[in-house]
Amino acid sequence: MVEGPGGILRNTPPWERPNYEPSKRRLTWPNGSWATIFSSEEPDALRGFSGDTAWIDELFKYKNPREVWDALQFGMREPSEDQPRIAITSTPRPHPLLLELETLETTAVSVGSSYENRANLDPVWLSKIISAYEGTALGDQEIHAKILDMVEGRVYSSFQKLPYPEGNIDASVRDTGGEIYIGQDFNVNPMASVIGVRVVDELHILDALEVPTSNTEELAEEYRRRYPDRKVIVCPDPSGSARSTSARAGVTDFTILERAGFEVRAPKAAPLVVDRENNSNALFARRKIRIHPKADPLTRALSNLTYKEGTRIRDKGSGWDHVCDALDYLTWTEFNILEEAAAPARAFRWRV
Repeated sequence: MVEGPGGILRNTPPWERPNYEPSKRRLTWPNGSWATIFSSEEPDALRGFSGDTAWIDELFKYKNPREVWDALQFGMREPSEDQPRIAITSTPRPHPLLLELETLETTAVSVGSSYENRANLDPVWLSKIISAYEGTALGDQEIHAKILDMVEGRVYSSFQKLPYPEGNIDASVRDTGGEIYIGQDFNVNPMASVIGVRVVDELHILDALEVPTSNTEELAEEYRRRYPDRKVIVCPDPSGSARSTSARAGVTDFTILERAGFEVRAPKAAPLVVDRENNSNALFARRKIRIHPKADPLTRALSNLTYKEGTRIRDKGSGWDHVCDALDYLTWTEFNILEEAAAPARAFRWRV
């Protein structure tokens, strides 16, 4: 960024070139403007920063992009005529933060390919890279700067955010008028629900909800408002048979749902997380789950929920897991296609 072939010092005219003080990590321009260099390895150092402009290079290749980004936000507080601005130059490595920033109204995206920069590249190197990677997914990312739909290390790797039948998104999904199926996660903040209908052996998802600081009673009222004369089957987190998100002591989540007129179906014990993930992934791969675009909270979560690096542990800190859990509870109970796990999947009907 500073001293390399594409750095500031080499590419600034002499009369505008800043003075670089490596010991202070400081650049000072002739007009008095200055910049301080920070390392992604020390995001806490940004807490004392105060400025109106920032440039981040290769943010999405950092080990901790979210931590760096969040720390920077609190330093962008100096007033300026064109508001605080942040420029990010990076290969578009698939990462939830990249997808999040791209959708903001305040974000402007500029894309360039290696072909456009060929005048500054070694021709032999470029020829080798093109011949080896042109036409591949990695080439699309590294050569053409395309943001791949897949986030690396996704939990639901079989989910494809493409129109059906190539993917699992289907705008033709509709309410058939039959039984309503709801997968429910009792997390309180947010309470997460996935709402769908059965079409032969497929789950067609109509909507997904994430309701902050809520409880089971509130959601029961919402379901009844939406489907006043319908049979509603709720497939919740099995732990709801023993506890409640409500303030009323001694009343479980299952009891609240039953008293609201819904049928509750859940296994006796919670399945292993890996088993329910595998079941949902198998359904996605076989295109047995179709999702209406309206269910955006679910499609975003499926696209972005990842494992912690180097593990098979869900990154729950991302917040993407709750609505995915709701989907898993529904598919495990009513659309279980894992033969080796079929026995534990038998549903019990809970009664008040």
